[in-house]
Amino acid sequence: MSEHAIHHHDVINLRDHQPATRTMNVAVFHEDAVIRCGLKTLLHSLPAVGSVQVLDDPHSVRESLTRCQPDIVVLPASFEAGPLQEALDAVRRVGAKVLLMLPNAVRDCVQRASRLNVDGFLLESGLTEESLTHAVRAVACGEMPIPPSLVRELMSEVKSGGRRDRGPQLTPREEAALTLLVHGMSNKQIAHRLGISENGAKRHVSNVLAKLNCPNRTVAAVIAVKEGLIPAPAPSAVL
Repeated sequence: MSEHAIHHHDVINLRDHQPATRTMNVAVFHEDAVIRCGLKTLLHSLPAVGSVQVLDDPHSVRESLTRCQPDIVVLPASFEAGPLQEALDAVRRVGAKVLLMLPNAVRDCVQRASRLNVDGFLLESGLTEESLTHAVRAVACGEMPIPPSLVRELMSEVKSGGRRDRGPQLTPREEAALTLLVHGMSNKQIAHRLGISENGAKRHVSNVLAKLNCPNRTVAAVIAVKEGLIPAPAPSAVL
């Protein structure tokens, strides 16, 4: 057997023994049957997605999630406040991530979404296979996908609201955590980068949210960039 043939055989064996990329199980809730069907079709076409469960009753979210045990749950912002919060609580109990779907990036939708503790955002208007793929992969990696038009509207809202009272100055550790948060990192990733425990990272992030008077990470990231606390990341880091 020639040396070339041996090398070729070795390459094939290495490929055969490479671990397969884990796919994500996704659950979709939406009141609109057409949107549910469209999301199911799009998600099934994504290599990163293993299974898709489509559910339509916001009042049975807890029972449904316990049965299907998803990694990611897509929830619509159109749910009424009570059922939506119950759904968010149910998702957290099963340890899944939340992608919140907004009908568009108009101010009322953005204001409501910015108050919710979610892991990323989708827009019904202009949703494509590419944007959905990016959102699923980003959330799976602990990042927070935000569509560009939503970022612009959040920036506009912060600008129209004037400069916020940030309270006490951030400590060096809190500033470092905020920088990583702006770049879409999860608490686990922040902990790794700063060389601290995940609980320590959570504490720094909580302190940042309190000092900036922000309801969640999304608003904190926008305010940090808008007020010049942290340099704006490259577009690929926040989309």
